[in-house]
Amino acid sequence: MELDEQIGKKLREIRKEKNLTMREAGEKSGVSYSQISRIENGHPASLQALKKLSDAYDVTLQSLFGEEVELPQKLKDEGVKWMAFGKKMEGKELTPEKVEEYVEAVRKLRGEE
Repeated sequence: MELDEQIGKKLREIRKEKNLTMREAGEKSGVSYSQISRIENGHPASLQALKKLSDAYDVTLQSLFGEEVELPQKLKDEGVKWMAFGKKMEGKELTPEKVEEYVEAVRKLRGEE
């Protein structure tokens, strides 16, 4: 099955799970009824139309292209730590080269080199 057909099938399934007719989906998303019909029947869709439909159906755009993989909690937590660190470093003149210098200094202090 081609990607356009897979996306159309997935959108049809989601729309039906939400108990929406094509007309209701069109009103909710701003995508015309006829365009929704074409997309659900496997015709190519613009990224803009797919985004509008995914927003209206309250699903991620990525989920239309395949199964989404849930990230392990440990990885999510690590991402949050890095985002907090990035926020803390905003506005500081800390170049990648400076970070490398600091990392090297810490490694030397720990005797890792």
